[in-house]
Amino acid sequence: MPTPPTYESLSSERMPRIFWVMIGVSTLLAVVIVLFLLLRGVQDGRIQSEAQRRQQIGILLQDAADLRADANPREALVRYQQVLKLDGENEEAIAGIGELLDTPLTSAPVVVVTPTPALPAPTPTSLNSLDSTWADAQALYNAGRWADAIARLLQVRATDPSFQSVQVEEMLYTAYVSLGTEKSNDGSLEEAVNLFDKALVLRPNAVETRTLRDVTAQYVDALTYWYADWPKVIDLLENLYQRNPNYRDVRQRLQKAHVEFADSLSRQDEWCDAAEQFTAAIAVQNGPGLVEKQEQAQILCESAPTPVVGDGTPLPGGTPDPAATGTPAAALAGGLGVGRILYSAQDPTDGRQRIFAQPVTASVKPVVVVEDAAQPDLRSDGQRLVFRSMRGDLRGLGSFDPATGLRLRFTNFSEDVLPSWNPEGNRITFASNREGDRRWRIYAAWADGNDNGTDLGFGQEPEWHPAADQIVYRGCDSQGNRCGLWITDSGGGNQQPLTSVPGDARPTWSPDGRSVVFMSQERDSNWDVYRVDVESGAVIRLTNSPGIDGVPAVSPDGSRIVFLSNRDGTWKLWVKPITGGAEQPLAPLGGDVGNWMEQKIQWVR
Repeated sequence: MPTPPTYESLSSERMPRIFWVMIGVSTLLAVVIVLFLLLRGVQDGRIQSEAQRRQQIGILLQDAADLRADANPREALVRYQQVLKLDGENEEAIAGIGELLDTPLTSAPVVVVTPTPALPAPTPTSLNSLDSTWADAQALYNAGRWADAIARLLQVRATDPSFQSVQVEEMLYTAYVSLGTEKSNDGSLEEAVNLFDKALVLRPNAVETRTLRDVTAQYVDALTYWYADWPKVIDLLENLYQRNPNYRDVRQRLQKAHVEFADSLSRQDEWCDAAEQFTAAIAVQNGPGLVEKQEQAQILCESAPTPVVGDGTPLPGGTPDPAATGTPAAALAGGLGVGRILYSAQDPTDGRQRIFAQPVTASVKPVVVVEDAAQPDLRSDGQRLVFRSMRGDLRGLGSFDPATGLRLRFTNFSEDVLPSWNPEGNRITFASNREGDRRWRIYAAWADGNDNGTDLGFGQEPEWHPAADQIVYRGCDSQGNRCGLWITDSGGGNQQPLTSVPGDARPTWSPDGRSVVFMSQERDSNWDVYRVDVESGAVIRLTNSPGIDGVPAVSPDGSRIVFLSNRDGTWKLWVKPITGGAEQPLAPLGGDVGNWMEQKIQWVR
């Protein structure tokens, strides 16, 4: 007989079923609660968002009403448009826009109008598309928003060419001219010309607009040829100046073009043409130093040899050609030669160093070339001047472009001194004691502003050969012996001694490279100038005075030297034939010499 189940066995079988039922009910209840909360949160979010939207609409409508009350309809129109972005069927905003567009927002526009600050561009509403676009176009036009108005007017024309055609064309014409004038005033001249052209398509016989377009285009052409073709620039600007002397800065531009052209001619020794251009510049508008530059160019013009027919006979009113008569060309300039002497001096008033160009003609004042600079060296093509910069923020070696006035920085060390160009005009050599041991070294660097130089070895006062890869400098051999003048190449190799006196200094090549002129105190117990023949090593003394004669340079034709001297009690530039003969004073310096041994002189064409 089977044994009946006990209470304990029944309890153990029922407990699992009750347990799982309770778990299921609890889970379902939790899910229901979560879903309720989520739905409540979404609903609350929608309610909150809708409340914020309505609140923003209310604020915008109140702003629009306040702006209309303050007689600011343009801003009120913007507020209504913003309301329609939030509620496209808002009756109050639609009514407000209709009332505003029925009333002009501004007075009738004129050709030249200063636009209001940029506003958000109105957008078409859900009203009739063409009417809405036309309303936007009128509002933008009345607000002086010319670019946006043009876009809307073109949209109206594209939608229906017959819609308000006369008024649309009138508004387009005025908008093109007004926007073109704004672009011209902002300096966007090519855009201005394009807009004037579009206006003239609508009204080909508009004389004032045609004139405005032509003078603007002519001015653009002049700027395009600037620095490329000075005669063309001057012709364009002179024509424009005659038509409208008050147009932009045409007067100043014309004067500057004459001056730039004159300076360019001066660098080519075309002094007569340069004098004419300086005269023309003064006639347009006189400026500082122009009269002096014109007078100097005129003197050099009158002292220069006159071209001949071919047998030595001068052209009418001229002097015989030196080459045909056997007379040295320099004799026609008072025995001093031709060209310009570059040097630097310190202004006793403001203490600034300036590089001067002294014409090789008596009674002519020097001309300032560049400020805050010393130790000039002009490239052989005359297009770039390298120097030691004396500006506190540009210490090191720098360069100056006489044609453009551009000033560049080559090196970053204030210790870098006495730069000299290579024959190709793309590298420079210089001396510096920039290193920690403070010993003088020679460097070679690319003239691109990104090269502080390659160390070529110990030495100082380098000067690059005018036609070969040779650098003459003051130094010693590798052991520190046999000091004097030495020659090396741009890599620091092939070193050769030139002189054997340690006191020989400041060497400079003759143009043919056959000799080197230098100064020395040790040879004759006084600072004097000497010349050494590179091939034979023979040395000739060129000056002999109780004062100081030093810092020499050789003329471009190799016939003369110029040097600094205080032999008569004041520092002056003196000139002397390189083969020997009497010295002649050229001119006093344009300021204080300072430390004369830190000076550098160059004779250029």
